[in-house]
Amino acid sequence: MDRAGFREIIHLVASLLVLTIAFSYPSTGMEALAIAAIGVGSGFLLHELAHKFTAQRYGYVADYEASPMGLLMAIGLSVLTKGSFVFAAPGAVMIRGKWTHPEDIYNEPAKEFAYISVSGAVVNLALAVLFYTASLFTGQSGLAYAVLTKSAFINVFLAGFNMIPFGPLDGAKVWRYNPVLWGLVGIPAIILFFII
Repeated sequence: MDRAGFREIIHLVASLLVLTIAFSYPSTGMEALAIAAIGVGSGFLLHELAHKFTAQRYGYVADYEASPMGLLMAIGLSVLTKGSFVFAAPGAVMIRGKWTHPEDIYNEPAKEFAYISVSGAVVNLALAVLFYTASLFTGQSGLAYAVLTKSAFINVFLAGFNMIPFGPLDGAKVWRYNPVLWGLVGIPAIILFFII
């Protein structure tokens, strides 16, 4: 493994640990952490890998980078709100390549960036539906039910949060390219959020 790959793994693991704590807080017992880790592991990791692999499919170099400020905010807001609100912006997949100058990013096809951006939320929506559907077959209690419902919630939360059409979030890039594409992912995320 090269140095860049090792660095990316360190950033992913650090983000995973911080988000696990943020989504389990105020519970810090091993069971609560394990339940949150499954939801975060599926939601966060597969979300970021979807961005990475979609970017690579378009010919870009893509690596995940943690944001120290985003990680601090995730923990800080979770602690301040006693776990009722998590601001999940732990980092992002950095995309480079195919350009001669950094300014040329604005001349690249918006379609590629829209599909790279929407890929993470699509994965989260699929996982949320899968986990929620599976939870319906476990009864309304027990460890399996807790894992599945927490995982469904974390995935739908990440999909919805990332599809907000504002600022640097994925939803803004998708909305600018095609509001209909945004609606095909953003509206189900909102509906599922209220169901789950």
